[in-house]
Amino acid sequence: MLNKIWQFLKQLIQRLLGTTPPPKPQNTPIRPTLTDAEYESKFMEILEGVNAGWSRGDVAGFLIAKRLKDGELAGWLRRFGTRLFEEETHAPSTASADAVASLQELARRLGLFGRMGSGELSQVAGDIGREILTRFPLPVVEDDVGYGNVIEAVFVGNGLGFSGDGNRSGASGVPG
Repeated sequence: MLNKIWQFLKQLIQRLLGTTPPPKPQNTPIRPTLTDAEYESKFMEILEGVNAGWSRGDVAGFLIAKRLKDGELAGWLRRFGTRLFEEETHAPSTASADAVASLQELARRLGLFGRMGSGELSQVAGDIGREILTRFPLPVVEDDVGYGNVIEAVFVGNGLGFSGDGNRSGASGVPG
């Protein structure tokens, strides 16, 4: 009780003299910085989600739920890309076919995320994906005269049938 009276008198004097006490420091918890492995794990979750069809909102929701900032993850991704390309320049000919295929798949997913356009993180992802594909281009697939395989279909009777002889022989009005 005496303590409350003392606090009241102290605050009254401070108000009369126009001085205010210094603000008390707020106890804001300092968020620990994640390790590179933790950043990588979270980013791979994002790439997996984007590959499964996530939207910008899904990515933003994931970042909020995991308490990640777009800029922090983008900074880590830049460092990751730098290390990746440094390793590749030191030993470019030693990459196995499996490693190249893995890099190309990573580049595909990074490009997909980059085309989403959801901020700095997707921009950095797109840049790294394009750089990977510049260094390890996808193989060119030759197709039939540039048109690929075409399935020819014709309307037969009340439904859709293939143009093969098997369908024509049983259709009415079509000679077999």
